[in-house]
Amino acid sequence: MKTRVALLCIASFSAFAAPSPADFHRGVYALHEQQIAQREIRTEEATGNYEGAAAARYRYVETSYYEKNSGRLISRVRRDAALPELVHIAEVNIYDDAGKLVRDFGSVTLPWAPLHPVRTFINLHHYNGTLHSFRQHDLIGQVGYEFCEGSFEGKRVRISLDGDDINAASTAGSGYKACFDGMSKDWAQYATPH
Repeated sequence: MKTRVALLCIASFSAFAAPSPADFHRGVYALHEQQIAQREIRTEEATGNYEGAAAARYRYVETSYYEKNSGRLISRVRRDAALPELVHIAEVNIYDDAGKLVRDFGSVTLPWAPLHPVRTFINLHHYNGTLHSFRQHDLIGQVGYEFCEGSFEGKRVRISLDGDDINAASTAGSGYKACFDGMSKDWAQYATPH
């Protein structure tokens, strides 16, 4: 019986094929292009140099794209200053019809390896009264970070947990439950950014 259960678990996990980090990186950038093509945009641009011995020779241009009418941040893209077709960071925010942030995507590469992301994430957002929380998943569903802030039962709530700190003790309180109970756990449907 144990073998049968184990095989069922393996079969259900293998039914989900996560994209490669490089495909996800391209997908986040494609979503950025789609989002800015659908609305009037204003941009803000900044340039800079990376710090650290390995990255010091790399410069970047970072552009933030805002929806002109609402002022909402739609996306942020950091490109190599010398080769702008090389994208180091791509982040895209998705809002619902009421203007609430419901999910966001991000992909980060090292400047000397812009086709191979070292970090990818899917953030799912949740609202409960004045509480706004999000849970960050990687491409295999691992939770790497949780955040929540707002008010609950007349008190300020601010929760910030790295994946290693999410355990029975840190999730037992009523504030945590108010922040994260009812949040969607269906991160896999967003592995291809949309």
